Amino acid sequence: MDKMLEGKTAVVTGAGGRIGIAICSRLAEEGAAVVCADLTRENAEKAAETIRSAGGCALPCQVDVTRSDEVRRMAETALKEFGSVEILVNNAGGSAGLFHRLSRFENTTEEIWRRIIDLNLNGTLCCIHALLGQMMERRYGKIINMSSIAAEKGILDRVDYSAAKGGVLSLTRALALETGKYNINVNCISPGMVVGAASIPHQGTWLGRTGEPREIAALVVFLASDDSSFITGENHTIDGGRVLGVRYHNREEQ
Repeated sequence: MDKMLEGKTAVVTGAGGRIGIAICSRLAEEGAAVVCADLTRENAEKAAETIRSAGGCALPCQVDVTRSDEVRRMAETALKEFGSVEILVNNAGGSAGLFHRLSRFENTTEEIWRRIIDLNLNGTLCCIHALLGQMMERRYGKIINMSSIAAEKGILDRVDYSAAKGGVLSLTRALALETGKYNINVNCISPGMVVGAASIPHQGTWLGRTGEPREIAALVVFLASDDSSFITGENHTIDGGRVLGVRYHNREEQ
């Protein structure tokens, strides 16, 4: 059976997390060579080894996506190794919870605000800048940005994160307008709550559970493939229906 991404190269940032490893693995299963980019060498190697152990092709790369010089070096390494990059998955991101600094807006600091905007929005911008030119030259590319349902709903104690992910969503739509003539698709994924085990119930979704990393990865593969060639500038919410409203409890579903 032909693989959907045979002969293509993908760069995935935030590769060492639960969702990142799932994305890298699924892209490799479909034939892509994967550059596993992460803030730490350990996490980048972990993602790459997961792929290699399954017989896939992977290149680990340590990079801070908020540093344009490091991102450029990552892009140069990928292009030197594989010749081209057809797929970019901007998965690196997170809230102030990463730094144990969640707070209400009135108590947040400019330092944390800048760090969250830098990580989620500016990091996405840096990676696109580094790889867009060669996509334009080849008149082909798939850019997949990771936003969040926070961009649509807002999340308590995460004003900074909600704003940053809203920026990612708007960036996606505006960039799609510029790149369509180059046959480059730019899309966005907005996950809800995702954990490692599907058996954990979550009353905030209409499906009664949290999402699994493999479900995010499956959507990434679709958007990275030619099956999605007529889709661009779209936000793909994957949250078990959470954004639809409050689920009914302790009574018959209406």
